Amino acid sequence: MPAIFMPVLVVHLIAVCSKLTIFFAIPRLRSVAGVTRFIQRYRPFETTANILLWITGGLLVLFSSLKMLEQAWMIISLLLYLLVFVAIRYGLFRELQKISDSRKILAEAELKRLRVSNWCIGILAVALLAIIAYLMSVQP
Repeated sequence: MPAIFMPVLVVHLIAVCSKLTIFFAIPRLRSVAGVTRFIQRYRPFETTANILLWITGGLLVLFSSLKMLEQAWMIISLLLYLLVFVAIRYGLFRELQKISDSRKILAEAELKRLRVSNWCIGILAVALLAIIAYLMSVQP
């Protein structure tokens, strides 16, 4: 394992944690204007996190051995990992964008649906990350 593996892993984990902060920000949104401000602040943050995730993820795969990458548990873990971030990106962010684009001032029903989606995707993310942790802990 190259010496650069650990710093790359640390940067990757920081990007993961920063991406997961959306779960804590959504419950505080109370109006369409708040959602719009949040999107304007969050979009560059998310773009940076996405770029870091792809670069560091690619480097981590590059530093892994082919033997490890051919194992079923690793392939399943990588696919579940991608599913978590696809759910965040397309599940939550699409809802945020819909609310921001609406002409309503408060959009109570939409914000309620967003909070429910946040809980569902948050629980899904925790469950999938737990499955990944389990797969990695019982690896052959």
